[in-house]
Amino acid sequence: MNRITGIGVLLACMPLALFAQPPEHSAMPVEPVDQGPVLDGDVLNDPVWAGVTPSDHFTQNTPNEGQPASQRTELRVVYTKKAIFVSFVCFDDDPEAIIVSDARRDSDLDDSDSVKFIFDTYSDEQNGFVFGTNAAGMEYDGQLSKAGDGGTFGFAGGGFNRNWDGVWEVKTQVGDYGWSAEFRIPLKTIRYPSEDVQDWGANFERRIQRRHEVSYWSPLERQYDIMRLADAGTLMGLEVGSQRNLQFTPYVLGEVNDVGDNGTDTDGDFGFDIKYSITPSLTLDLTYNTDFAQVEADELQISLDRFNLFFPEKRPFFLENSGLFTVGRAQQVELFFSRRIGLSGDGEIIPINGGARLSGGLWGANVGLMYMQTDELDGVASSTGFAVARVNKELPNRSSIGAVIVDKSVDETGFEDENDNQTWGVDGRWGIGDYGLVTGYVAQT
Repeated sequence: MNRITGIGVLLACMPLALFAQPPEHSAMPVEPVDQGPVLDGDVLNDPVWAGVTPSDHFTQNTPNEGQPASQRTELRVVYTKKAIFVSFVCFDDDPEAIIVSDARRDSDLDDSDSVKFIFDTYSDEQNGFVFGTNAAGMEYDGQLSKAGDGGTFGFAGGGFNRNWDGVWEVKTQVGDYGWSAEFRIPLKTIRYPSEDVQDWGANFERRIQRRHEVSYWSPLERQYDIMRLADAGTLMGLEVGSQRNLQFTPYVLGEVNDVGDNGTDTDGDFGFDIKYSITPSLTLDLTYNTDFAQVEADELQISLDRFNLFFPEKRPFFLENSGLFTVGRAQQVELFFSRRIGLSGDGEIIPINGGARLSGGLWGANVGLMYMQTDELDGVASSTGFAVARVNKELPNRSSIGAVIVDKSVDETGFEDENDNQTWGVDGRWGIGDYGLVTGYVAQT
């Protein structure tokens, strides 16, 4: 088959709830400070936090929806010219019963006493940055796109990409009052508009595991979690300015082999990655002679059928705004799947000569442009170029419309079973009321 046309439509509506009244949204003015707090987990004795009036109105999501949280939680937020600071004081009448199940980065927080929060920096109710921790100071973060549709690891359709790792800090402390946590999120770690004064969507979560209790600063109904940005609250009056982020990551490899009477044989290689924030919302990534030796290994999967396995993308170059490039149905119709770049059909690693990637907000829309060039691997694969162009416009009430073009160009000396390939697609979302949603796409290869 030379052509494949795919059409997918999903209707997720609850007719009886379309006209139900959503919970009231919380709001908090955020004041700037000249000097940030000392990041040690001790919130109660820090003079910076002492000058901030806490917000302590947390409402249960489970088990008793709509009821005040059983334990008091104090929330404070301040910011400086370079970072935004968030603190929680989680009072507990039985501190010895605090549960900590894991301390590895990005481990599941659902089995621990924990706190979590999300910033909807564009206030579009669809995209955000999530940060969290438990009493042991574990670092948990991820990037949300398309309101979480598409699954936990951000396959096609968007979703929550837990493999995104930002640069930030958290410290915690446990005492006779309960436990507390302090976060420092550098402004260059997240993306936001260029407006002088901004309002961000936000919500904050506390989990008390022994009671199986989850409560939120901005109330959520039982069927939702922190990814529900349509019911998030608002952080008001942020004047965060324009941040520039430049990261240069080089590498050098060397090898010396003893070849006996012939002396030694030497070999070497080098490459680099560059990340630069053109604006606070638009990021340029460049790579040359790419090396992914430091990337976390994939989790083990067992195949019991004839269908392909889909491993989430973990290579840093592809992670930021990865949900922007996704169109289709998760693990069913993937119009673009970045894990295929740099791998042969048999799973052999193909060297990547270089590439460029531009992603983020531009002229009121989300734009993604990427080009990657792989090297020839004798007997395995030809030199191949991969190009992707994506545009997506967020609309009110969780709606959006977008288009994507993908081009795979194989060198003329390619193998017989390798061919050029082009793909185009158009996708959209239509939010109906507060609860209804229609999503669909049309695509052709």
